[in-house]
This record gives sequence, C-alpha cells and structure tokens, in this order.
Amino acid sequence: MTITIAYIPSHLPGYYAAEYEVFDHSRRGLEQLANDLNFELEVCKPIVSRLEAQQLAERLEAAGTDFVLLQNSTFAMGDVVLEFAHRSFKLGIWATQEPTKTGPIMLNNFVSMNLNAGILTQYLKTDQFKWFYGNSDHPWFKERLNITVQALKAAKSLGQAKIGLIGGIAPTFYNFVFDEKKVRKLGAEIISHELSEVVTLCEKPSDENVQQVVEQLYKVSQNRVSVSPKDMQTSSRVYLALRALAKEHGYSALAVSDWPAFQSQLNIHPGMAFSWLDEHDHIPVASEGDVLGAITMLMMNALNQGQSMLLDMNDLDLEREAILMWHCGGSPLGFSNNQGVTWKNHSTLGRKTTNPPMGAVADFIFAPQKVTISRLSNNGQELFVLDAEVIESPHPGYDGSRGWVSKFRLNHQTFTLADVVNTVMTAGIEHHFVLASGHQSGTLQELAAWLDIRVIQPLPYQHHLQSF
Repeated sequence: MTITIAYIPSHLPGYYAAEYEVFDHSRRGLEQLANDLNFELEVCKPIVSRLEAQQLAERLEAAGTDFVLLQNSTFAMGDVVLEFAHRSFKLGIWATQEPTKTGPIMLNNFVSMNLNAGILTQYLKTDQFKWFYGNSDHPWFKERLNITVQALKAAKSLGQAKIGLIGGIAPTFYNFVFDEKKVRKLGAEIISHELSEVVTLCEKPSDENVQQVVEQLYKVSQNRVSVSPKDMQTSSRVYLALRALAKEHGYSALAVSDWPAFQSQLNIHPGMAFSWLDEHDHIPVASEGDVLGAITMLMMNALNQGQSMLLDMNDLDLEREAILMWHCGGSPLGFSNNQGVTWKNHSTLGRKTTNPPMGAVADFIFAPQKVTISRLSNNGQELFVLDAEVIESPHPGYDGSRGWVSKFRLNHQTFTLADVVNTVMTAGIEHHFVLASGHQSGTLQELAAWLDIRVIQPLPYQHHLQSF
C-alpha cells in the first residue's frame, strides 16, 4: 500500500522564496523522504492566486491524490487555502524556518501558516488538517510526516478491505453486534457466510495437500504436538477451507464464530487454523464473529507491517501492575517467546463432557516486547488505545496464547493497572483487544483524527461511581 503526496508551494512575489531557494530545497528534501518513507511525490508549480489554487485542487482531487502538503513558502493570501479544504484528499499546511533573524523579514511564512490554520478552524469550521514546521531535516518534520504517511496508508488499506463474517456472532455476545452502515464509514466491506460453506470446503483438499500442511505445523512447533494425527489432519483441512474461502472472495481478514457450530458440525475448535492462516498467509482471523476486532487487526497490521492478536483481558496482577492478555490458541505464532509453540487440544470447550471437541490450538507465551493495545469500539466511532509492554512473570498464565502486559502509557502519561481496568469497564469496551508489536499509539490517534473517530481517554481510577 502506498499513498501519493502533492507538494504545493504558495507565495507572494514580493517575498524572497526564490532567492533563498525555498522551492528547490523543499523539493529535494521531500524527494529523499519519499524514498525513506515509501510514498509517491508529485511536485506542483508554485501558486499565488485563488484561481490557480482552485484549478490545481480540482486536478489533484480528480487524480485521487491522498495528501496535499500546502506550503507557505512565503506569506500567501488567505483565499488560497480555501480551495484545499473539504476535499477528498487530506490536507497539511507547512512553513519553513526564516533564513534570517534580523532586518526585513524575508518569508513571513510562519504567520501565514497561522493565518491558514485560523481560516480552516474558525472560518471553514474544520479540524481536518495537520500543520508542519521546518525544513525536511528539522527535528519536528520527518517523524511528524512519517506518522501521517503511516496513518494514511492504514486508512487507505481499510478503505480497500473486505472481511468475511463466517457463522455470525457467537451466541449471547451482544457487545459484538454492529451497525453495518456506521461501520462502513471505515471503508471495509463485510460479507456474511454460513459455516456450512466451510464444512463443504473441508472435503475438497487432497490427502496429500492436507499432509503437507500437517508437516509444516509439526516443523514450526519443533514436533511439540500433544494431539492425535487425526486432530492435526482435521485442523489442517479447516485451515485449507478457510484459506480457499478467503482467497476466492479476496478477503483481507475473517471474523469467524468458532463456537458452538464448529463443535457440533466438525467436533473441533479451529484455533490452529486461525493461527496458521494469520502466520502463514497473513490473513488475520477474529474469533467469535468479532467484525470490529477483525478491522482493528487489519488497522494494526497496516500500521506496523506485521501481525496482531485478538485477546481477552483475563487476570490481574496488582503486585506487578499487569494484565494477563489471553486467548484460547488462535494467535499468530511469531509472538512466541523462546520456549516456542505446542499444539494442544482446546483447554475449556467440552470440559466435563464425555465427548470434548478435538482439533488443535496454539499454546505459547508472548516474548517480552513493546506493544500497542487497541480496539475499535461503538461501531467504529471510538478507539481505545494504549502503549504498553509484555513483561516477564513467574506466572505462566492459562493454557492458550498469552502474556502479562504492563507499563501502560498514552501521550507521555503513565496509567496504573486500576486506571486501565476502570476505563475498560466504565466505557464498556468490547471484551476483545488487539495486541501488536511496537508503540503505535501516536499513529493510531492520527488515523482516528483523519477518520473522525473519538479516542477514548483513560479514566483515572476512583472509588466512586464514574461515567464517561
């Protein structure tokens, strides 16, 4: 996924942009950043008048430009910026440093950017723009642009995504019910399937193809397998069936109700199939029919060019200020620590029955690392996000894929375990959270701003009843 950025210098001839090579210096810097940050750059001719701005804005909009970087190369008239607001592309406004510190002012561009910001917010009533300051090597510029590039790539990726919902939402999980019209503003298309389609597809792979998958799974676990050969073969058939369905329809992700229909129709839990589809084919799978969870996974994967996991919050450790994040074993394997992965039967489904479901799930502990916790909530109108870390713990956690997470932060502020629990419960955030490698909260908040999603601010813990 790539995006196109148009660089537009705006100025007045009575200032000294040409003499101080503002246009050329900015162009060269952006060309280097386009290579470093992987975006397409279109360099436009300098403009002076509103008519020039209108003609250029209409052309860029028709061409599908993703982001316009309107530079106040010098002071520019306030009507120029009018033509770049409320367009299909996103808008950045930019001023570079003054070349001198005394005598007559040469550019007067910072005040011009300030003028534009005021026009956008006060006159046009929009906050859909981002300001930039300094030359391309200024400490404020590159990382600020990098966040924008990554956020817009993620937004574009969501806009092109298709999600297959298989088997509907798990019984009584009413918090996963969603309004498709509202969710559609995120861009993702959602298509529903009956589980019977997957059951039929399970019969199609040859025994040879199934055995190839089984051998891969033995290899990736270094032969740590505590389920029967039949379980491995059945789980591999489910994997091949889900992969075939996803590839046939061009799905970017799946949301699958992994119980109870899988148990009644195939007598398995499909966790291993979920893990391998994500690990091997880079198709994330959200369990229990959690569509917004699947969209959140896609969002995080687009941001960090990696993988993510859909997890519950299952246990608290007040001494270590940590939450155990866990799921039953459908997570991608790359998050495992050096103890590796074991294929096991599901640890809870069918307990205390004479015929517990079989199949395989992934059992492993997460490697210590910096992570981001996120969740699109309330039909995608809100976003929960925190930076955190997976930590070492003397408690291994429950069977499945799991790890203890602590050191919660957002916007340079630290939050306690009690603050996190208070926020999750008081806001009623859906009980699935996405865990991804790296600290991505800043980029996520920018993505939320561009998509008009409200970021849920952590609610500090109090003993009394609170509300948002």
